[in-house]
Amino acid sequence: MICVTGTPGVGKSAAMKELLNRGCAASEFDGLIDECVLEVKDDERIVDQNCLRRIRRDGTYFGHLSHYARCDKVVVIRAHLKDIEIRLSKRGYSRSKIMDNVESEAIDLIGFEAEKMHSGNTFEVLNLSVEETADFIENVIKGKNSTSVKIDLLEEILDWY
Repeated sequence: MICVTGTPGVGKSAAMKELLNRGCAASEFDGLIDECVLEVKDDERIVDQNCLRRIRRDGTYFGHLSHYARCDKVVVIRAHLKDIEIRLSKRGYSRSKIMDNVESEAIDLIGFEAEKMHSGNTFEVLNLSVEETADFIENVIKGKNSTSVKIDLLEEILDWY
């Protein structure tokens, strides 16, 4: 199982669409988590993380919670904080929800979680373009990427305060 994850607004859906256009198989991780939903609060699903950890399927799955599954490899898509702000604003996210996501991206929360759960099998890519991100993911799927690079966006958060 290849899991592609990242903070909301980094470009996961765009990368998945690009891979699908190339003829690669890819699916939304959210389609696998119904059995793990504890409740729905303010239009958001609250999930049992232990339940997510039992999920194991063949294929490539995209979703910001996918790194909780039993992944063979994890690709963490990263994006510049201003890009995330713009994308989430267009989606109508509240200012506080945007800031929560920007701060999570700045400290690499998802990358940290993914590496902790899948040590040595986590790969980060800075989402410079959809095509480059899709190329990176394809290479990970094919086993061509052997090293993981940590991307530090922490200094970007200083522009916000």
